[in-house]
Amino acid sequence: MKKVQNVLEYALVIFISKLARLLPLRFALWCGRALGDFIFYIIPIRKKVSIENLAGAFPEKSQKEIHKIARRTYQNFGQNIIEFMREPKASPEILTKRVKFVNQELLENAIKNGKGAILLSGHFGNWEIMAAAISALGYPMLAIAREQRNTLINHIINDYRAAVNIGTIQLGMALRGVLKALRGNNFIAMLGDQDAHDEGVFVNFLGKPSATARGPALFTIKTGAPLIFAACVRQKDGNHIAYFEKVQSSDLHGLTEENIRILTQRHANLLEARIRKSPDHWFWMHKRWKTKPREKKLVK
Repeated sequence: MKKVQNVLEYALVIFISKLARLLPLRFALWCGRALGDFIFYIIPIRKKVSIENLAGAFPEKSQKEIHKIARRTYQNFGQNIIEFMREPKASPEILTKRVKFVNQELLENAIKNGKGAILLSGHFGNWEIMAAAISALGYPMLAIAREQRNTLINHIINDYRAAVNIGTIQLGMALRGVLKALRGNNFIAMLGDQDAHDEGVFVNFLGKPSATARGPALFTIKTGAPLIFAACVRQKDGNHIAYFEKVQSSDLHGLTEENIRILTQRHANLLEARIRKSPDHWFWMHKRWKTKPREKKLVK
């Protein structure tokens, strides 16, 4: 039964992908918003989780405001899906036209220093089109990715990334793959905002103790590669602005648990600032605070 379900999901994704590439961009994005509304209202996947998360992060907002942000979150995610499906047919010229960079010199400096860089984002805005645009400018890119339940869908995602010159490092092979890639002066794209279970480091995020992946901080301190926070903000015309900020790490010496915690808190603060500015850009559907701390101290 599961095999049949996997094949049906695969066929549906291929069909929607081909259709999305045939449509004019403006209409395709409208379809993405309609897809988001369909999920939000008709098959409300994790709608309750989204609203509860929003209410916890923004206690000052009314129920009506929370509902409006939640709906726009689903609409934005629908647009992200459509844009990702169109990426394999997007030329470098189209990608760089649709995504403008702020502080691109951070990427240039990282390449010149020869240690590569950790490009850290979250499930915020359209992280996929941002990575594709970075690659389109000639920067060597690899993405750390969690393997999908449906292996056929996993192959599609990896193939779509490969079509825009983004390699994939599976999560289970991350340590060896990342170290090798950084030695080759590559950029490593990571998303650091999902619940990291008991293996994570607890930091303050949106007002709550949050188990957060230690990988970005660990790789930065261990290798000396810069940690660059990246956030992609959708504009009213459907295009994007990618903002880059260097996460300060030069004052942290030695791969200690405390240094990992401090650096993790710093990049969590940058993501939180972006979320508070554009709350409809973040993926509130995550069960972000599922793991509870066990008498662990939080960074102030």
